[in-house]
Amino acid sequence: MRHSTLRTIIIGFIFLLAAGSVFGQLRSSTEPVEIRGQVRYARGGAPAANVVVRLESLSGGYVGEEQTDNLGKFRFPGLLPIQYFVNIRHFGFMEIQQEVNLVMIPSAYIQLALLPDDSKSADTSPHTTKLVNASVPLEARKEFEKGELALLRDKKIDEGIIHLEKAIRIYPKFIEAQLRLGTAYMDKHDWDKAEQALKRALDIDPKAVNAHFALGAMYLQQKRFDEAARILLQGLEIENRSWQGHFTLGRVYWTRNAAGDLFRASRQVAVTMQLNPDLAEAHLLAGNIWMRVNKRDEALMEFEEYMRLAPKGEFAVQTRETMQKIKMSRGQK
Repeated sequence: MRHSTLRTIIIGFIFLLAAGSVFGQLRSSTEPVEIRGQVRYARGGAPAANVVVRLESLSGGYVGEEQTDNLGKFRFPGLLPIQYFVNIRHFGFMEIQQEVNLVMIPSAYIQLALLPDDSKSADTSPHTTKLVNASVPLEARKEFEKGELALLRDKKIDEGIIHLEKAIRIYPKFIEAQLRLGTAYMDKHDWDKAEQALKRALDIDPKAVNAHFALGAMYLQQKRFDEAARILLQGLEIENRSWQGHFTLGRVYWTRNAAGDLFRASRQVAVTMQLNPDLAEAHLLAGNIWMRVNKRDEALMEFEEYMRLAPKGEFAVQTRETMQKIKMSRGQK
């Protein structure tokens, strides 16, 4: 009921900002089921970031795709209570397929391990172009794994970058290494090198959606709003079910604050919350949007949801203070 109420409110807000507009991407209020999980490298156990996870129904019908986050986690919310197959084709590694039955249970959590496969071509990723038509050399994969371990387990960015750059020197079309190198440079706030690495990834595969979204996030941090919106929209044309893409685009519109951007931000937040209802930051942004149009009761509800999901979050103190001010203005304690 909670998420159904949120959808109703956000839809109402969209009509408030743009009378007569139609927003048909939201689902019905039927209580959803979901599949969550984590992908790790079998060697060393490091989380596998930026891995495409594909979901199909038992009958073979395509349901959607998600990219794992920096912790190797993925999530498919809002599913029907049927049987599914979770598939991973990550070049240089053995294909994974696991059946998940949601007929009798409301959710499932699975853990998957990527095993290296020296016998198959690297051109197995659904987002990899014909340019990548040979196996990634074993030495390049080893350097990539060392880089991942340094970045994720040991928190040594410079060491991780050295291994990733070595992997790329061995195999210049190693797109996963290019992507990871770009995000590593983003962590260092070395924007020029991050942009170079991410653009090289797009040269290898123009449909690499995680490169689009990473560039969009970087441009947002640099306040290059128009470039951020353009690259994010390009990524969403390729993969429209990415909550990361929609949320980042919503933040771009909110921060840019040009004519019509408040409506655009609200629309992206609505999609984000539908794809990932438990994203605390989406509720925080929704609350700020409500505050902008002086809808304090609705804002309070979103701030409360943010605090429920992230009681020790980055903006918890400010959010708690804002909530108190709203309650005081209504005569509450």
